[in-house]
Amino acid sequence: MKVTIAQIAKEVGVSPGSVSNALNNRKGSISQKKREEIIEVATRLGYFKKGKRTGVITLVLYEAGEDIVHGEQPFFSALIKGIEEACYKNEYQLRIRTVKNNDRKAIQDLDDVGMSDGLLIIGTEMHFKDVEQFKHFKIPFVIVDNAYIMENCDFVAINNKDGMYEITKYLIDQGYKRIGLLNSWSTINNFKERKFGFLQALEDNDIQFDANDEVFLESDIHGSEQEMRRYIQQQKQLQIPFPEAYVCMNDYIALGAIRAMKAYDIQIAITGFDDIEFAQYNDPSLTTVQVKKDILGAIAVERLLKRFEGNEQSLKILVNTNVIKRQSA
Repeated sequence: MKVTIAQIAKEVGVSPGSVSNALNNRKGSISQKKREEIIEVATRLGYFKKGKRTGVITLVLYEAGEDIVHGEQPFFSALIKGIEEACYKNEYQLRIRTVKNNDRKAIQDLDDVGMSDGLLIIGTEMHFKDVEQFKHFKIPFVIVDNAYIMENCDFVAINNKDGMYEITKYLIDQGYKRIGLLNSWSTINNFKERKFGFLQALEDNDIQFDANDEVFLESDIHGSEQEMRRYIQQQKQLQIPFPEAYVCMNDYIALGAIRAMKAYDIQIAITGFDDIEFAQYNDPSLTTVQVKKDILGAIAVERLLKRFEGNEQSLKILVNTNVIKRQSA
């Protein structure tokens, strides 16, 4: 039997109108404490477990001021396409919202069970403290493309550490001993995990990393090319030899670095991460870590649908990667 608003109102001891306002996050005469009590009773009675309420899933593009523009980069386009296809397959409409990390009202407004059944939050730019803003939401949600330890909520992310470990090990198996890291100025968690994987691969193979071989570049092709050119000029002026190979935080950095090295007629093995479509058409084609963006999106939708059923334990799901061997390494 379907739980009604009248039943919830009777259980809490308020009017049906107050319950409706609370469930739809409308401003009204009830306090925040009473609203939370209504949501708690509704959840206990099974109001949120009885199939679709709105038939809508909201995709939240969470922005924290990093140099990432959702929807304009091929990685995010492919991820969003995977989410769209999975929503369509499960007969859900997808609504897209963009929120800034410092817009508390916009973030709180997402916790609205009258607007959508749940949230998929693209958390690429999320820092640890940002997760706190969502932990007490009543609406089900899954954070996509990021995962933090010790957080009791659902994450679906890339297995960044293992992916970077595997491609670094691939270079080591080719005989390279001095391997540099082309890092990013961006401080997103994905890049931090990739660096852990890189360093772990070196350590496990008894290779010492020289901190002078870590270069910080912009995360886009044009910016990384310009900064790599300046780095090359500096190394040449100081007559400092280059590493035998470079591991890059993403494909954009790798492709920009290749352009810079070609301009100075330098040939150094180099690898990327993400396997954007252009990577295979570059000259040379880019050896990289393949991330199945569509699968990442589909798993995120599947996980959110599980949350709709209620009483699900929070999970951190990591999607494995593959090394794609091409000409650049």
